[in-house]
Amino acid sequence: MFVCAGMGFNMVTLASFVIVQQHFKKFRALAAAIAACGISLGSLCAGPLLTAMLNAYQYRGTLLLISGMVLNTCVFGALYRPPPTQKYRRHQKSSSPDDSEAKNSGGNVTLRETLRQLLRDLTNWSLFSNAPFTLVCFGSFMMNLGLMVFMQHTPSRAVKIGFTHKDAYMLQTVTGVAVLVGRIAGGITGNLSCTNRLLQYGVGIIAGGLVQILLGNLFTYVPLALFGAAAGLFTGMQMLCCQLNLSFD
Repeated sequence: MFVCAGMGFNMVTLASFVIVQQHFKKFRALAAAIAACGISLGSLCAGPLLTAMLNAYQYRGTLLLISGMVLNTCVFGALYRPPPTQKYRRHQKSSSPDDSEAKNSGGNVTLRETLRQLLRDLTNWSLFSNAPFTLVCFGSFMMNLGLMVFMQHTPSRAVKIGFTHKDAYMLQTVTGVAVLVGRIAGGITGNLSCTNRLLQYGVGIIAGGLVQILLGNLFTYVPLALFGAAAGLFTGMQMLCCQLNLSFD
């Protein structure tokens, strides 16, 4: 069940990033940053919202409510439209009613070909022969793995150290706000013509990794909050670079 949920969430996230970037050229980085802010805002609201729902509706009722909220992504996903290209516009103008009827009659064939192409794309691993692309995927995986471990286990670790529950959960909030700021800052800097996005990604992932290495050795509240914010800031910046069309030529 959790595997299916993870696949569904990742398909929604990837599709939203791709469709936004197709509609922008000049302000693509900033548009991607604004679109990615929804994840950070959702993470900030999830803690208090889930706590309130668990107290009011228990475990099963909370799962039903979450399922209903997630189901609404189908509504927003149905509104996605690719931008019409010049070639598509010319073809649309030159097409006749007979052509349209022929396309409608061959709808099953088109669907079959689409599914075949999707299967070919899913089983095509040739992209991983590109060393920079493979390194970006591996680095992003390790960076996000470290951040998720920090986000998930910091509250319990902070309580064990001696902090109150309220202060412990505030550490997550601080990191979430920093991720949000990092996405916006990364979008603004990545949209500049003088910015090398691949270099921005490299600096963000290395600095964020170094900060996360130090987090395990901190036992006081202020350093934990500051280093958690720094990790979130760098992670937000490198996440945005992964969502953009990086060139590995």
